[in-house]
Amino acid sequence: MTAFNFDEEIDRREVPALKPHRIVLGADGMDLFPAGVADMDFRVAPPILDAMKQRLQHGVFGYETVPTGLFPALIKWFDAHHGWCIDRDHILRAPNVLNSLAISATLFANPGDGIIVQPPVFFDFYDIIAENHRKMISNPLILRDGRYEFDFAGLERIAADPRARMLYLCNPHNPVGRVWTREELGRLAEICRCNGVLVVSDEIHADITFPGHPYTPFASLSEVDAQNSV
Repeated sequence: MTAFNFDEEIDRREVPALKPHRIVLGADGMDLFPAGVADMDFRVAPPILDAMKQRLQHGVFGYETVPTGLFPALIKWFDAHHGWCIDRDHILRAPNVLNSLAISATLFANPGDGIIVQPPVFFDFYDIIAENHRKMISNPLILRDGRYEFDFAGLERIAADPRARMLYLCNPHNPVGRVWTREELGRLAEICRCNGVLVVSDEIHADITFPGHPYTPFASLSEVDAQNSV
């Protein structure tokens, strides 16, 4: 495998990138690190650039079908790296995570129904709930000895309310950086399952965890929990 330089500093102000333009006017952008956008500052890997260049040389860009190798590649990756063998029929395409959360809210909860969130959490969760006319129910994480944990007692109380229909899970959690353990997820899953609360899990940060902190796909807990999750 070719070595990749992760220490190279690239001035992204040369292009209309969102992250550097959010820095306060008048500040020296190279001396500040804008951490408010989940956006990579590394160069794209050379094999990806090569594939993009090859496609660009064709010169015609219209509607396309899904490449035949996409889904097998996803299935192979999750099986090899996370021990989860995904059924091909369970994979659906969506523009992005936020669209998926919004679609789930409209499909599995009615206007006025409650969706549980566990702050501090990705701020767009709140906007999606409000814009789709659902009610946000807050169950804040507990900060104990410098480590965030689920408030299981609070979750049990909130999930028992029949108005709570869904829970937005962030796994791994943004922004506190917790990679939830299998045991923690299992307890959360049991509470939700017993109270008829559907778990919609945002797992976009699955592949950027530190060694010794393995990511557990929520749907890999059990077949029952897979059926009670998106």
